[in-house]
Amino acid sequence: MTNDTDIDAATMLLDLEGLAVQAVEVLADGSRRVRLVTAAETAAACPSCGVFSTLVKEYVTTRPRDVPVASRRLLLQWRKRRWCCREP
Repeated sequence: MTNDTDIDAATMLLDLEGLAVQAVEVLADGSRRVRLVTAAETAAACPSCGVFSTLVKEYVTTRPRDVPVASRRLLLQWRKRRWCCREP
């Protein structure tokens, strides 16, 4: 069972600023899959005009890096929201 403290500690362990650990699962080969989501509130701000968006354009999943932990693979999957700016 996890709580907010566990999630914060796991996020700090991975050293991935602006991301939060959503879930961790152990795969058949013993490696772990860590599902990440964007935690930074500023992610919804348009990089061009700076206005915050409320319209999600799409969701994409990326794999930022895989790192070994105690001789096992750690597979990172980041589910990102891509925002749509409504400003002209």
